[in-house]
Amino acid sequence: MVRAIGGIAAVVFTALFIIVLVQAFSSQDFVLPTEGVIGGGKPDPVTEHAAGYQALAERAQLQRWRGDTGPAPEAEPTEFQVAYQQDQTADQRVALWLSRSESQDDLLLPRRFLEGRTMVASSPVINVLTQPEGRSWRAFRNSWPMFGGGLFMFAVLAILGAFLAWRGRVRIREGFSGEGMLRFSLIERANHWLTAVSFILLALTGLIILYGRSLLRPLIGPDAFASLASGSAWLHIALLVPFTIGLLIMFVVWIAHNFPTGLDWEWLKRGGGFGSDETLNPPARKFNAGQKLVFWGVILGGAVLVVTGLTLMVPFLWAGYDGMEIAQSIHVITGILMIGLIFGHIYIGTIGMEGAFTAMWSGRVDRNWAKEHHSLWYEDLLARGRVRPPRSAAG
Repeated sequence: MVRAIGGIAAVVFTALFIIVLVQAFSSQDFVLPTEGVIGGGKPDPVTEHAAGYQALAERAQLQRWRGDTGPAPEAEPTEFQVAYQQDQTADQRVALWLSRSESQDDLLLPRRFLEGRTMVASSPVINVLTQPEGRSWRAFRNSWPMFGGGLFMFAVLAILGAFLAWRGRVRIREGFSGEGMLRFSLIERANHWLTAVSFILLALTGLIILYGRSLLRPLIGPDAFASLASGSAWLHIALLVPFTIGLLIMFVVWIAHNFPTGLDWEWLKRGGGFGSDETLNPPARKFNAGQKLVFWGVILGGAVLVVTGLTLMVPFLWAGYDGMEIAQSIHVITGILMIGLIFGHIYIGTIGMEGAFTAMWSGRVDRNWAKEHHSLWYEDLLARGRVRPPRSAAG
């Protein structure tokens, strides 16, 4: 049954991956306007036909830097351009190039900003008349982060589904012993769920902000989506507090167990022992190499999310337009990578491994589970008297 679920999931997410891949290569490189006016008026008359796209592409072309696009089509060619197009030797063209003047060669001038004075109070927003680089950022945001994020998340889910179909659930080889032992304290479990729930809600609201306009708005309508997007944005901001607190406590409580050691490389080389029920799992202490990777991914990735998120929450406090564009791009990419990491973490902690979920639910794990997956940690507790010997040994 579990393998069948994995196979179905692999097929579904592979199909979604292919759909997103096709859309990525067939998408237009400009943003289609959906509403041209405010107050229930008619939208912009842009159709999804070739003529409509061509008209919009020409309109978008007029907004680009003249240094990128060349002189305006309706402009008369300059004396320099006419002379350069005539048949000349290479030496003559070099001489003409070196003798050009600014009045003849506006195309080759560096980019310049018009400067002046405003009649209103000084403001980072008001004092910038136009910010053309924003179009480049918007084009990037609507390409690689959008399509790449969908491809990455569906690929991770497809791989996990295929692995479950091939491997099945990782069972306890000796079966449940019926003897439990404490693995995580109440404080550890409470903080884990605080951080986990905060991140899941942050991920959901972030995905609504990133993909909602293209996926949800056509389904639920502009009014409902406006309310959903606004609520998601405010909830996304509010969740910064519990998520940050959870990261700090997690770092303090678990840092001592997550420093890399030689055991980690051995664990990685052997794939954690997940390849077969017949092979022994590599030795590990309280946290194995896979759990350490999740820990550092959450701590470092979470720190990046907090810093970039604060940059966006307090615009122009320490970053201008370009800084906030970079922060937003890093925020989106880091968030998507962390979502993929958490997909794997949730998989192993639930359907992927027998006996793992109770560790963070009740705090206790079966004795055989501890011996098989964290043998050195189990032996250490046994030697220090923190765990009673097995019933058979005690008898």
